[in-house]
Amino acid sequence: MLVTAHMTILARCKLTPAGYRQLDQRLGALNRLYNQALENRIKAWSERRQALSLYDQYRWLTHLRAQGREGLGGFALGPQRGMLKRLDEAFKGFFRRVKAGQNPGFPRFRPLSRCVTIDVTKVGKSMVKGGKIHVRGLPAIRIRHSQALPPGEALKALRLTKRGRHWEASLVYAVERQALPATVRAVGIDMGVRKRMTLSDGTTYAPHKRAWKRIRKAQRAVSRCQKGSHRRRKRCARLARCRRREFVRQRNACHRASTRIVREHGLVAVEKLNVKNMTKSAKGTVENPGAKVRQKAGLNREVLSQNWSLLRSQLAVKAAWAGREYVEVDPKHTSRDCSRCHARNNPGWSETYRCGACGLKIDRDVNAAVNILAAGVLAAGASTWAIGPCVAPESCMGVPRHSRI
Repeated sequence: MLVTAHMTILARCKLTPAGYRQLDQRLGALNRLYNQALENRIKAWSERRQALSLYDQYRWLTHLRAQGREGLGGFALGPQRGMLKRLDEAFKGFFRRVKAGQNPGFPRFRPLSRCVTIDVTKVGKSMVKGGKIHVRGLPAIRIRHSQALPPGEALKALRLTKRGRHWEASLVYAVERQALPATVRAVGIDMGVRKRMTLSDGTTYAPHKRAWKRIRKAQRAVSRCQKGSHRRRKRCARLARCRRREFVRQRNACHRASTRIVREHGLVAVEKLNVKNMTKSAKGTVENPGAKVRQKAGLNREVLSQNWSLLRSQLAVKAAWAGREYVEVDPKHTSRDCSRCHARNNPGWSETYRCGACGLKIDRDVNAAVNILAAGVLAAGASTWAIGPCVAPESCMGVPRHSRI
């Protein structure tokens, strides 16, 4: 069976020195267009009580291009409409937060340092050809990609993003792909800190260990510089490159793990964790100050470094792509209930789960993963899933640990 889905390919851009300068100039023109459009919306409401729509600003842009102002008539219409659409999305988010009673965050004027993206709304089949991106008014951009690109007719969106000194292209294609062969294997996944993921069949994935030494060295180099100096800007760029490199490594590691899980299993059950609430600060208020604030801050950093939300989103997207079933279950009591007799025990801080009712002795994360799998199979509403035998208890033995989430 063919499955139609969107595939995003990230590619590093290569330009000549003149091409980099020209692309920066176009980005500056788009940034001025964004600020002018925001000013028009504010004036229209304050003076005439008129709410400008996206299509009103499209017509305004047509007049600007006809007059040749800001050099907008010298390059394609797609990037300019993409900037106006970005502003419209900012206003939609503002009104959505107002209705929800949240902090609204009115759209702000942006300096050039915060404008790093060029969105092309109108794409054509000839925009990406022969390993190059051709957009009228932009320099010829060579791209370095690790996989063959689909035909140009399948191109649906194009985005150029500035990452420090480099540019990155994001190409979105609508492709048809053969679904993976059906399988009745099911798996439950327990997220953790000591182990990033533990599967119900006993497979474990090592946790992410940040390159703290390199990042701290770059941070200290920044702190030694005078604010506003040229050297500080250079060292801030170096720190940003270190953090970006770290993020790309971990994103790729999550991709490898999620691809393997989806490829081998027909049902993937994951615990539905609210990471935002789990990583809130423990400092409390002046009237009710919190306890162990520094310890909780360290735990929050470790939780966020494991990329649980990224893993869940990748598993959900890839499962839909491959025709698999993805289920999120309530994690309540999955670490306390026995996976064999369902008795509730308190494992404490031990790495090993011991059941006082049936005598089961197993790794506590594997026990939780098996409970998550059972809840996922129940939520899926099918009895054809093969959950497989649990790993041998003697191979699940662990050592006591000092922290547990």
